[in-house]
Amino acid sequence: MTLSSTKIIKVIVVTDNLEKTVSAYKTLLGTGKEPAGLHAEHKEVRSPYTKYKGADITDTPMKVESVFSDNFWFEIIQPLGNNDPWAAWLKEHGTSICSICLLSDGPLENDEETMKNAGFESLFKQEKGYEAYEYFDTSNALGVLVEVKEQYK
Repeated sequence: MTLSSTKIIKVIVVTDNLEKTVSAYKTLLGTGKEPAGLHAEHKEVRSPYTKYKGADITDTPMKVESVFSDNFWFEIIQPLGNNDPWAAWLKEHGTSICSICLLSDGPLENDEETMKNAGFESLFKQEKGYEAYEYFDTSNALGVLVEVKEQYK
């Protein structure tokens, strides 16, 4: 079984210097146009929560900025804490691409089962009420983490 979608919607870059990294991306790519619906209002349909390595967490402090290209965007993250996948990636790999985000055809639980059956553990899962996403530890096999995101319709 394969994932419900292989549509890449964003590439996540972690850095220890947000301004410097964003400036470098904008110099190469410009600022691009924000994808339609990125900040659209959504109806909340589920109860929010955040888990890291299976445990509930309450905060993932960070600075974030997006740089848009024609068909996806770069989400550039500077972690400010130490208990999340972005801080762990930065500590181990330095400024680099951390993950790719695939837009699920939903439900996310089906893709979660596919990843589990492929031997990839869940690292981070967040339910925002109007969308959910999950990071899987694919780094040894793929060189990056894979994030699968479901936006509720």
